[in-house]
Amino acid sequence: MGSCFQDFKDKLTTVDLTEILKSGKAAVVGIGNRLRGDDAAGSIVAERLAAAFPTSPSLLVIDAETVPENYFGDLIQAHPEVVLFVDVADFGGQPGEWELVPLQALADKLPSTHTMSVKFLGQWLETERISCWLLAIQPKQIAFGVPMSREVAKAAEEIAQLFVRILKGTKGGRPDG
Repeated sequence: MGSCFQDFKDKLTTVDLTEILKSGKAAVVGIGNRLRGDDAAGSIVAERLAAAFPTSPSLLVIDAETVPENYFGDLIQAHPEVVLFVDVADFGGQPGEWELVPLQALADKLPSTHTMSVKFLGQWLETERISCWLLAIQPKQIAFGVPMSREVAKAAEEIAQLFVRILKGTKGGRPDG
């Protein structure tokens, strides 16, 4: 399996998720198709965060499903300091494993089940001085009509819980292993 990240290991080794989420006003954009197994993970994370933070002035949560480009105007209007996209991406890891990368580290032709490239959308946002990141979750199965795998479902729940802990100011950061 090839990697969807260009020179990923050279550009970034460790990122503190706490620092990214607490850098000011943040937006978390979940991307996914709930009819395609593990592809639902980004939407699940967004759903959990929206329930935990229904009216936060410092956090915008969007479940963009398969059309993140439809929320470009909302993101520009909210003008967060950082946008964190959450989506599945095949980077050659184990199912449920996740990586946090700046959008610049994404390959130009990242395989996607969505209409517009997340990298392209991020490039637009970065012209507005908005820092953009991708939390990529390694999928196991994304065929139409299959259920979400146990590994990716567990990862989505753990990621959502981690975000909640960070944003509520309790133990945060990147879990070990």
